[in-house]
Amino acid sequence: MLIAQIEGKKITRESFDNKGKLTGKQIFTAGKMTKRGESFFINIKSELYDEAQKLEETYTTSYECHAGEADVLLSVFAINPKKRKVRVSVKSGDFKKLYALTANDMIRSMSLTMYVESGILNFLGSKNNVDITNRVLTKENNNLKITEKISIKAYLMGLRVRTINYNVTEYLTLSGSLQKQVFRQTTGDYFTVTYK
Repeated sequence: MLIAQIEGKKITRESFDNKGKLTGKQIFTAGKMTKRGESFFINIKSELYDEAQKLEETYTTSYECHAGEADVLLSVFAINPKKRKVRVSVKSGDFKKLYALTANDMIRSMSLTMYVESGILNFLGSKNNVDITNRVLTKENNNLKITEKISIKAYLMGLRVRTINYNVTEYLTLSGSLQKQVFRQTTGDYFTVTYK
């Protein structure tokens, strides 16, 4: 998801096991995006719930993105480290075409390298290679649907410490507003992210 798309939204992430049992829930409330100098900032309040829907923890994280990287994919907050500040930088191609509304304009595959100062795995300075492939855009019930495969390889001190593969389905309005994403692993475990 592009950083500008989350401004002012309430985002709910629910995790499920391979039998569909809820194993955790997170609610993220994104504030207003501000610009200082060449950087964009956004605060995201996180509420973490256990499988019984009991609130376990609440905290706010400030994300920073440089102007040239302002359209960065901000999926990192879905695995939000418990840090006060996170700096995200990405090296890649044209993110704006990631959610182009016509099949001919949409990027079908993309590779990017994401650096997260606090670390996607709660390590300082993690590097993550993300491959997005097999993207297909279809129209379904007056909405748009994008299916794709995402592979995330996380590195620490040059060593790959984790690889996560997802089959992803994204649901958008006809105007391009992201409504919901479903991330499924080969184990059958999955999580959903809804945007309001």
